[in-house]
Amino acid sequence: MKMKINEFETIKRTYYFLKSYQTLLKLANMEKTNGAFKEKAIEIVNIVDRYKDSLKEEKREVFSNLFTRPQKEVIKLSELYKLLNIDKDKYRDIKNEIIIDFARSYREGALLVFE
Repeated sequence: MKMKINEFETIKRTYYFLKSYQTLLKLANMEKTNGAFKEKAIEIVNIVDRYKDSLKEEKREVFSNLFTRPQKEVIKLSELYKLLNIDKDKYRDIKNEIIIDFARSYREGALLVFE
């Protein structure tokens, strides 16, 4: 029997995980720092970057704006809607789809929450 994914909880867990990207990036790029934490940070940053680069333009733009773009470069949602020619509902659908997809792909579904 296949277990059903709790999409709400999976999205919430994965969103918070991906929001740590900027902190992990800083740790990965710290000079004169070595060790397991830095290695793990580099590994996760590389996984997230590979995933982002695999997305088509519209999804990549939403993903980048949410997680990988520095705060000073984040595009306001109203501007992003215009840039991508989408509305609020389409944006939400894209966001949820990429978050669930990332959760499935990361470490064989380690971020998935089941009902």
